[in-house]
Amino acid sequence: MVVNGNCGRLGRFVAGMIACPVAVVLLSSVGCSPAPPTNDGVGIPDVDDVALTYENFGASFFETYCLRCHSASLVTPEERSNAPFGINYDTLEDVRALADRIRARAGVSNTMPPMFLSVPRPSQAERDQLVAWIDAGTPSDTDAE
Repeated sequence: MVVNGNCGRLGRFVAGMIACPVAVVLLSSVGCSPAPPTNDGVGIPDVDDVALTYENFGASFFETYCLRCHSASLVTPEERSNAPFGINYDTLEDVRALADRIRARAGVSNTMPPMFLSVPRPSQAERDQLVAWIDAGTPSDTDAE
């Protein structure tokens, strides 16, 4: 007996409820499983027990990914790809002064370099290393001297 057409919807609902567990069992039997949780880009990278420093990590990271727009030697908006003047990463002191901004934009939110620029982009592992290096206080080989 059909009352107001609800039995058709109820029947499809019940069929769906039965089909879902069957699908899970079938997918499990062929090796499918839910994807493992991801790191979400935040965490301590595997750096093979090498302490990251400006000399062994930071300088090359900034040279490769940042200085094409964020260098004091670039004096026009076009040269800087419209990067704000005064946001420069030429020296360790420049980086340290803006470390929180760098961590947020290049390390965590991945908004640097901007997607509209056709430039090299750091891998997630490199971004994780950047965060770890900044979280360690942006150490340099010369800090101990």
